[in-house]
Amino acid sequence: MKCDICGCKETYVKEHKHDFIIKGKKINFTSNRRFCKNCNNLVYDSKLDNDASKKAINLYNKKYAITKEEIIELRKKYNLSQELFSKIIGCTKKELVSCEKGNSILNDNYLIIIRNLINKPETIYTLIK
Repeated sequence: MKCDICGCKETYVKEHKHDFIIKGKKINFTSNRRFCKNCNNLVYDSKLDNDASKKAINLYNKKYAITKEEIIELRKKYNLSQELFSKIIGCTKKELVSCEKGNSILNDNYLIIIRNLINKPETIYTLIK
């Protein structure tokens, strides 16, 4: 890893305060990030950067959407495969898998359907048909 600004290859890791904006909502948290020893700018580190993104997604889902655990629990409650559940809510299987892994946030339309299924579980039978 080297700094894109000065080219220095010496880096260090420290806690960094993040202010992410996801769907217009501010998400604040701290996580470890890599910095250049020479100019103190952020240096790309795939693991640390991905961990920060996942943390932001998790915090957003807990506060404003639906957590991956809630989605998995609902799907398993009705013994539905990811493929069938994704068809029921209208998204692709790839989108659902990514969301269940905590790598992404589902579209608001899908979240509304899932929230309705959580609040009125009997509606799932209508959607399955």
